[in-house]
Parts: sequence; C-alpha cells; structure tokens
Amino acid sequence: MLYSVIDDHLHIGSPYRTGAHSTQHEHLVVMFEDDGETGFFYAMDLHQTAQPVVDSLFVYRVSDIEQHTLKEPRRLQICWSEDGYTAFLMINEYPHAVFDFRAFIGYNRTKLPDIELGSMWQHKETTPSLVEQWFRG
Repeated sequence: MLYSVIDDHLHIGSPYRTGAHSTQHEHLVVMFEDDGETGFFYAMDLHQTAQPVVDSLFVYRVSDIEQHTLKEPRRLQICWSEDGYTAFLMINEYPHAVFDFRAFIGYNRTKLPDIELGSMWQHKETTPSLVEQWFRG
C-alpha cells in the first residue's frame, strides 16, 4: 500500500520545489525540484548532517518535452510505501523516480546521473515489470 503525502499540480518548466518526510522514519526525506530547465528527485537522510542529500535522480529536461504540452498541468504526487523506506515520485500516475532507502537503489528511466565515487547507492532502470511489482495488490 502506498501513502500519498503530496498531491499537487506541476507545470513543467516553471520553477517548483516540494518535499516530504517518510511516513515512518522522520529522518528520511525526498524532494522534487524543477529549476525551469530540469526536474530532479533527491533522497535525503537527515542523520547525515554534513551532507544530507544522499542521492539524486534525473526526471526530465524541459527542452526534451514537446513544447506545446508545457502549458498542460501534470498531477504530481510523492508517495511512500507502508514501511516508510520507499518513496515514489508520480507524475500523471507513473513512477518517474523511486528511492528504496533500505536497498540504497534509485530507479528512473535513464539511470542518470552517474553515481558519485564511494556512494552506497546504485541506480537501476524502471521497467514495466518493476512498475507492476510495485503496484500489485
């Protein structure tokens, strides 16, 4: 079961930022940001006081999106799994980026950006079978 923590509308290419704490673990936080050129999803661990951002996932580049669709609002949701360890960035009901804080895996379509040297995190591609697995039941 997923718990929707943020449910809003997004205009791609318009600066926007939102975030949400885990439903079970107050130190785990995710944040989405559109800086007007790109969209990124960030994983944060507030126990890491020197550098709380532990990973980031590329979501989109505004210039790659059909320009005539940019005026159309998209539904943006940030959802957490029941155990509070997996966060989903949903745009129009599709998981564009997912962080699994327990396994230290970030999922998106491109596996970008590259992982920093020494990071515990890894990136994997979101596949139709993963999406089915996440939302089954």
